[in-house]
Amino acid sequence: IKHIEKILKTDDRLWSKDDDKKILKNKLVELVNNDDEKLLELLIKDSEAKKHFFKKIKSSTVFLKDRFLQFITMNEFLPDSFTAFENEIGLSGDKKLITQKDEISLVFPHKDCILEGGQTREEVGRDEIFYNTILAPDEIDRIKEPKVLVNWKKFDKDGKHEVKEISKQDNLIIKGNNLLALYSLLPKYRGEIKLIYIDPPYNTGNDGFGYNDKFNHSAWLAFMQNRLEVARDLLADDGVIFVQCDDNEQAYLKVLMDEVFYKEKFVNCITVKMSESSGKKMAHTKSRLPKIKEYLLVFKKNSINLNSVKIEKQKWDDEYNIFLENFSIEDKRFIDELALKENKTSKDLKKIDKILSKVKSINIDKEVKKIGISGKDKILNWKYENSYRIVRTAAGSSVKTLADKKRRNNKNVFFCVLSSRDNIPYVVKADYSRSAKSPRVQVLFAEDYLSVSVGDLWNDINTTGLEVEGGVKLKSGKKPEKLLQRIIDLASNENDIVLDFFAGAGTTGAVAHKMKRRYILIEQMDYIHDLPEARIINVIKGDQTGISKAVNWKGGGSFIYTELLEWNQKYVDQLEKTKTGKEVLKIYKKIEKEEFYKYKYEPKKFDLKKFKELDLKEQKKALLDILDMNHLYVNKSSIDDTTFKVDKKDKELTKIFYEEK
Repeated sequence: IKHIEKILKTDDRLWSKDDDKKILKNKLVELVNNDDEKLLELLIKDSEAKKHFFKKIKSSTVFLKDRFLQFITMNEFLPDSFTAFENEIGLSGDKKLITQKDEISLVFPHKDCILEGGQTREEVGRDEIFYNTILAPDEIDRIKEPKVLVNWKKFDKDGKHEVKEISKQDNLIIKGNNLLALYSLLPKYRGEIKLIYIDPPYNTGNDGFGYNDKFNHSAWLAFMQNRLEVARDLLADDGVIFVQCDDNEQAYLKVLMDEVFYKEKFVNCITVKMSESSGKKMAHTKSRLPKIKEYLLVFKKNSINLNSVKIEKQKWDDEYNIFLENFSIEDKRFIDELALKENKTSKDLKKIDKILSKVKSINIDKEVKKIGISGKDKILNWKYENSYRIVRTAAGSSVKTLADKKRRNNKNVFFCVLSSRDNIPYVVKADYSRSAKSPRVQVLFAEDYLSVSVGDLWNDINTTGLEVEGGVKLKSGKKPEKLLQRIIDLASNENDIVLDFFAGAGTTGAVAHKMKRRYILIEQMDYIHDLPEARIINVIKGDQTGISKAVNWKGGGSFIYTELLEWNQKYVDQLEKTKTGKEVLKIYKKIEKEEFYKYKYEPKKFDLKKFKELDLKEQKKALLDILDMNHLYVNKSSIDDTTFKVDKKDKELTKIFYEEK
């Protein structure tokens, strides 16, 4: 132990900046989990470390990561006053740090960092203050039970109202731990969610919201796995999930989702342009290329039926330079409808030929001159308005073969031929020369090519100027409403349910509301009132930012707000905000009174004198370790327990929500 400690002292990253110069245990674990090259090089160079923690296999040397992790996390390694205190009150034992199948990463990202007094969130990485709340299988008791719901409110165009009825037609905003809220949705919504979109913490330590999302890598994966497993159960059989991520975790998240949803349920990995190639980021191109993209990982539950979504081309193609006289929009629609018909008859084709027999072609410039339009913008607008009768021709050997055959008995310039291969009627311009080897014979209509079907590269969505969207302030972190519009367009229909359990700025709910979908938003942070709640109130009032004009949004609708009833969670929140040992002691006295402890904890051995000797950070962690995380929120099964003082109205509405009335 002393020898390994001596080696580690040569790595500056592992030392605290305090006077006592302690080794940062959690930092060490993080480096090991990330296979840090500098640390591995340090260990392999030392013969004693190499002997204990490396194994030779033929010509390769393998690092025994699990053995080293077990060594550095045992209580004998770098013992301190905090370890001694934990041992004394019954919280010692094997603390596994590698995620296992049945563990639960419980807390929302900001809860993994307990801040020192006076420390800002920007300084959060300066010292060893990273605490994961991961529950091992033997610690998970009643955590998955549905919770009591309180503080019900309904919002519509007339303001805030008392909630009297609840149905699946209601839109919901739920405040509370998102994993526990998802479990609470299961009894009512299992198999009924058509679309899930989430934009989780990216594990970068740099996010626009109020939490620090710099997770230990394995903890982040456990955190995501727990939530994705419940999300899968909530999805309808034809449901789809979109998860947004960046390079930090995309590869790992894909593998995780392959496991949770099964590899064969993978649909797409969509690349989305999320920033512009300009500004300050371009100053660092010598070290790496600017980051302008993110990803959407798309998985289905079982079946899938995506809607057709088209993207408009940004400019007119001048190849479309033939104008069709004596051809109406009704004529074009008839040909389009016939193209979709399964069993076409010769009578149908004769109807098309009759329409085409009266058609004459003229160069588009001559037509513009004839009708007397001038000015670039006016001419362009006229082209778009008449795109159903503006065409170009293209070569096609199979179409030419059919046209050669038919024009022997058909003297019209325009007629149609039916392809036996794809059962599609093609319009032909038959005045081509017999000697031409590859004549432009097939007629293509401009309106059919003004837009293209969306693919897996989305670089057409504007990501600047989003500050005004929704009427809520957030410097970074907002997603464009147009992005959510496309996702919702693709994977849902009116009145389907859309779920976002990382609600953030509320973009998903705002867009779903405008697009006449039902939605459920979940958010744990207190800004739920300033961001998603306030934003959707703006939508109800007729907000005209974002996609409002595109969908002709005029306002209206409603949503219901509710919260999971906190119990031990209120102490977690209070501990995060405390700045003195005196305040921590007050919280301990309240916890002691309620006695919602971990079963391993021995209250009689809690030595107040020794507790006061711990620094503020250690005191907070000790109390967090004492709390039973199964009781962060009040379980529905305990709704009538007088300890929790659930009022009559909240009892009634909770029971209605779970359809027990």
